[in-house]
Amino acid sequence: KSRAMEAKSADILRQPLDVLRTKNSSVEAGVASHPVQIIQKQHKVNTVEGKMKMLAKIHGVHVPMRLKMDQTILAQQKRFPVPGLKPSFVGLETMLGQDETIEFEDYLNKQEFSEKQIDIHTEIEKTMFKAGN
Repeated sequence: KSRAMEAKSADILRQPLDVLRTKNSSVEAGVASHPVQIIQKQHKVNTVEGKMKMLAKIHGVHVPMRLKMDQTILAQQKRFPVPGLKPSFVGLETMLGQDETIEFEDYLNKQEFSEKQIDIHTEIEKTMFKAGN
């Protein structure tokens, strides 16, 4: 009887759920609320894998290998780290086609995209002198 009772019993909350901070409404943090959420999370990966398989069948195995190599190279290239400017991967975003769509963060104006003027030369000098000391 104890096993049956354990299987049917609900988890006891020891503290209230903070849904606004954790963005999780379920009792267990790792459990997805709905199967559609899992499908949505895996959609981008499945789409890329499908395109790579299609390219391999049409043009040969070397094409997906070349694209993966190019993505690896472009993922390593960053802009010089300047305080106030977020490092970007413009080449990688262009290659993946992420520059063709307008997302929420493009028009909701994140902090790193604010229009304040930054003197890049002064900021670079500050970082270089901090590293030298």
